[in-house]
Amino acid sequence: MQRIIFKLSLLLILFSVKLAAQTPPDMLNTTFPLGDKIQGGNFTGTVWVTPVVAADSTLNASIGNVVFEPGARSKWHKHPGGQTLLALEGVGYYQEKGKPMQILRKGDVARCPPDVEHWHGASHDHWFVQLAITTEHPKGRVIWLQEVSEETYQTGFVKQQEGQSNLHDLEKRHQHIVAITSFTTKGDLEQLKGALNNGLNAGLSVNEIKEVLVHLYAYCGFPRSIQGLNTLMAVLETRKNQGIADETGKTATPIIDSLSKYDRGKKVLEVLTGQPQITPPKSGYGAFSPEMDVFLKEHLFADLFGRDILSYTDREIATITALINLGGVEPMMKSHMNIALNLGMTEAQLQHLLAIVETTTGKVEADKGRKVLAEVVAARKK
Repeated sequence: MQRIIFKLSLLLILFSVKLAAQTPPDMLNTTFPLGDKIQGGNFTGTVWVTPVVAADSTLNASIGNVVFEPGARSKWHKHPGGQTLLALEGVGYYQEKGKPMQILRKGDVARCPPDVEHWHGASHDHWFVQLAITTEHPKGRVIWLQEVSEETYQTGFVKQQEGQSNLHDLEKRHQHIVAITSFTTKGDLEQLKGALNNGLNAGLSVNEIKEVLVHLYAYCGFPRSIQGLNTLMAVLETRKNQGIADETGKTATPIIDSLSKYDRGKKVLEVLTGQPQITPPKSGYGAFSPEMDVFLKEHLFADLFGRDILSYTDREIATITALINLGGVEPMMKSHMNIALNLGMTEAQLQHLLAIVETTTGKVEADKGRKVLAEVVAARKK
């Protein structure tokens, strides 16, 4: 079976390479001329090599520009003096002997120590352009070894697909948090029952779901939150009668921080926003109503965000989903989308969140969220 899967994977790779390779090399956005075309020898596939700087008495290293067509790569080799690779365009693979493969994208740097066996080249579906800085050495610049096997190269395909999934899609648990939050915020308890069952079946613990519902009272109010908790209790009772034993999950770790709750909340908010918090606030609602500023920092960001049953990202996904479903709170939506991006979420993952909102509660809500997200992304690029 494994051999069959491997062969099918190879066919997929070869088909992808054939399609990608139709792009003429002279149409690529390369910094340097293409240089000499090389096929075979120390490479699999076709590459183009351009000497940029030759080593001399001042600079004891040569610099070369190398363009790999999709699927092309070097043999295993080593440099007695070491080598540094600068990724200029496309997507490439780099691997040292005995270590996991790395995916290289524009701006990435790979430093290979002296005498360490390694190989590098293009991904299965992208051209790859690199600048190679190779140190001169009495033993020579490079020692070529054996070819890179198809099995080894295929691990790059798998790793790249995993990476693309992580960059574009929400984790399964997060998808269920979005659905649970949407129906709780809207008060659609019948649909919420199904979402709760789906979340439990997917591996969310009872305490994780309970924590999501408790968290939501800060955004959609006690009535919606308590109704959500009541619905969860009913779902759990039904499942228990059906002989389903759901995982309770971990409880919140006691907080032993000696800081005041206000300072703890301020500290959490600084982590989320990446910005120092001026206290007391000099303007805005916090200056107009200092009580609200205290409640926000002491309760929301100290008491709720301080409970480690959910991660900050979990809580932001629930928060953003609630705000989208509430409507009319675009400034808060912007703030929390920025926080999510600060925490490492991608624009594509937020788009996936909005797509789930569209399928659960409505296109109108999702489209308003998309408009806000576009404004957030545009502002961050300035």
